[in-house]
Amino acid sequence: MKRIALLMVLALSLYSCDTDDDGPNLNFTIAEITGTDLPEYFEIGESYDLEVTYELPNACHQFSNFSVNPYVDEETDSTFVIEIAALISYDANITDCTEEGELTDSRTIRDLRVSSEDYNNYQFKLLTGEDENGEAEFLIIDVPVGEPEPETPEENTNA
Repeated sequence: MKRIALLMVLALSLYSCDTDDDGPNLNFTIAEITGTDLPEYFEIGESYDLEVTYELPNACHQFSNFSVNPYVDEETDSTFVIEIAALISYDANITDCTEEGELTDSRTIRDLRVSSEDYNNYQFKLLTGEDENGEAEFLIIDVPVGEPEPETPEENTNA
């Protein structure tokens, strides 16, 4: 009797390990960033919220989060670079997307703080996709730190 009970428990435990799962199969990819609302210049000690606009491939994709990679430019250590990618998710089990919805969306990156006088330029590299060789393509926007000097009018040489 004990053997039969042990075999039944063993059979049930093996059955409960069934790996057929009909649940969602989430995959992640990147969305094309189409723009942002950067200011003309940054002021030291201030904090900024940046609205980033991106395009979804279809309405079955959903925003997941931003991948933000900050670093100092190797060529000029006075430029602080911030690479931004918009990560999106979709269910790979859905082969025919018939969902309707807005394909352009925007989200806000909050509290970008400009706190150092070490950099005179912030360069934003917004990931827009890949070229035919699989290399990343970026929309690059430079924002100076401090109010730019007003341009002086050219001298009048007709006098």
